[in-house]
Amino acid sequence: MEQFKLGSVSNTPQNLISNGFAAIVLGMALLGIAFASILTVVTQDEIGPNATTFNRLGIAAITFAGWNGFRFLGQIHAHSVSALVYTWRDRSLLAIAGTSFAASLTLWAWSLTQTSIANSTLLNNMMPIFTTLGAWLVLGQKFSARFVLGMAIAVCGAIAIGIEDFQGANSNLFGDSAALGAAMLAAVCLLSLEQLRLKFATPTIMQWTCLIGSLGVFPVILLTQEPLFPTSGVGWCTVISLAIVCQVVGQGLLTYSLAKFSSGLVAVSMLAIPAIAAVLALIIFAEKLSILNLCAFAVVLAGVYLAISARSN
Repeated sequence: MEQFKLGSVSNTPQNLISNGFAAIVLGMALLGIAFASILTVVTQDEIGPNATTFNRLGIAAITFAGWNGFRFLGQIHAHSVSALVYTWRDRSLLAIAGTSFAASLTLWAWSLTQTSIANSTLLNNMMPIFTTLGAWLVLGQKFSARFVLGMAIAVCGAIAIGIEDFQGANSNLFGDSAALGAAMLAAVCLLSLEQLRLKFATPTIMQWTCLIGSLGVFPVILLTQEPLFPTSGVGWCTVISLAIVCQVVGQGLLTYSLAKFSSGLVAVSMLAIPAIAAVLALIIFAEKLSILNLCAFAVVLAGVYLAISARSN
């Protein structure tokens, strides 16, 4: 599997330094994204999963709008302003990306109230499998037997996680299923973003998808009558951190790293997120992992790695 973009030269001191910096940036991105599960759990002490998603996307949309504003002023200063034309296809893709992302975040946030942080994060990070499967079904891309084997191994590991939870005194099967459903919705979002990225810059896409997602989940909050905003300073700090650290910084740095590393390497590196989240949950919430749980995690990670590396090759 190639590690760097085609056409890049990595044997000069300048490029080695650049690649090292990009690796640090990628690591910071993974850490920022891994904090999402921890911050979401803390946020839901005051507000529900729908309001958590609304605040996360709403604050991120405002941040990206400010970012795009500075970009626009820079274009004016450079006399290189170009108008963006949104077709019906563009609007449809933005709507699909925004609503599916918001639904994914909401479903995942709810899963964190029904199962462990480690289980939820791991199953939610099976998203690359569904993204690749969707590319095969929708875009007609073909994959090797190695990919099919990896997907089968990952599914077996996920079933092992569900079986252990189902056998417990308090079944977490619904929480695990919700996390898996969130991964499927995230895959729909990514397939839409892949098409949008061919035309629009990342800040523009993120601004609109976050805005559409926050507006889409707002009626659900009204129907469920859950509190819209946190009521304490700690609650506000948590939702702002969730938006800035996980959505803006985490996803932003991940996108930045794609300028140096291949998408295959970045996708494989994201498999570290469940492990990081599990360690954070162990430190902060003292969550304990059983031997079967650890073995199931290893099986799922091995399967996803095998499938994604087959696609990258």
